[in-house]
Amino acid sequence: MRGSRKNPQLAAGKTLVTQLMDDNDLDAIIYPSTNAYGTIGTNMRLSPNTGMPAVTLPMGTTGAGQGGAAVGVNLEWLGRDFSEGVFLGLAYDSEQATHYRTTPTLYPALG
Repeated sequence: MRGSRKNPQLAAGKTLVTQLMDDNDLDAIIYPSTNAYGTIGTNMRLSPNTGMPAVTLPMGTTGAGQGGAAVGVNLEWLGRDFSEGVFLGLAYDSEQATHYRTTPTLYPALG
C-alpha cells in the first residue's frame, strides 16, 4: 500500500476504512464535516487520517449562530482511492439536486 513505509498509521486507517466500504458495498462515506456552532471542533478526520480523497459540500445553514448570522454546515464525501470520478459524480449530482450552496451573509460576493 502506498505510503505504508512512511506512515503505518495512515496505511492502517486506509485499510480499515476501505474494508468497511467493501463490507458494505459503498462507493462513498458521507458524514457531517463541521461544528456549526464553534470554530474549534471538526469532524473532518477520515480523509487526512487515511489519505483517501474527499470533497465537502454544503448541506444547509443553522439558525442564528456566531455573530447572530446563520452558519453554513457541510457534508464530507469520502471516496475510494483512484475512484475520484465516481464519488465526485455522486457529490455533483447531490449538489445539483439540492442547491444548498448559498452566499454567506457575512461574506457577500466580491464586487
